[in-house]
Amino acid sequence: MAVDLLDRVEGSFRLRAVATERIDGDMHPTRVEPDVLAARQRALAGSRWTMVDQVHGRDVYSSSAADAWPLAGVADVIVSEPTGRPVAIWAADCAPIVLFGATGLVVVAHAGWRGLAAGVIDAAVDAVIDARDSVAVAVVGPIVHPCCYRFTDDDIGLVASGVHCAPAAITALTTDGQLALDAPAAVRAALATRGIAAAVIGGCTGCTDRWFSHRARIEPGRHAVVAWAESHDRVSP
Repeated sequence: MAVDLLDRVEGSFRLRAVATERIDGDMHPTRVEPDVLAARQRALAGSRWTMVDQVHGRDVYSSSAADAWPLAGVADVIVSEPTGRPVAIWAADCAPIVLFGATGLVVVAHAGWRGLAAGVIDAAVDAVIDARDSVAVAVVGPIVHPCCYRFTDDDIGLVASGVHCAPAAITALTTDGQLALDAPAAVRAALATRGIAAAVIGGCTGCTDRWFSHRARIEPGRHAVVAWAESHDRVSP
């Protein structure tokens, strides 16, 4: 069943981030019947989610109560105000990144290699700053690891430029000795340049069928990472 990436009380908010698994069903917003998708979303977060058409870029979408469903727009970063509708990204190897602001702001980002090269993580962090907030917590859900991510040297260079590190820092080998991109390292590098540390939770999407994988198994299904902030009344000891 779904994996809790984060369940923490910060100030007056309870911060939640959940990664779905294959057993929870396909979460792709255009390939699942609407009533089925809505039921799957409510089962995990208590309501329908805001999702967008992800295009491996760095555009930002600001969520509101008027969001269209199942797709609210086109972007790879979604920003939600505290206690707003849950926001989510779908993936099948790409990095699902969640940033929580100190005031309960929620930002989710979809970061494939092209998005990393384009600076999508900078766009996500800038969205927090533009809201006059700061990143209090960052988590990364299931993502393909270098063991299953054969890559070319030229494309590693593009990713390294987008995450502000040396190519060697994100270069590794697959299990059969081929050149590979260390995508978790790339995500951590991009966040580190902004002074943010993040835990990568969930393991490699290519090594196990616990999650969907396009790279390893060419699967059409998608898991999702959904995040939201709930009001929490602090009780004095």
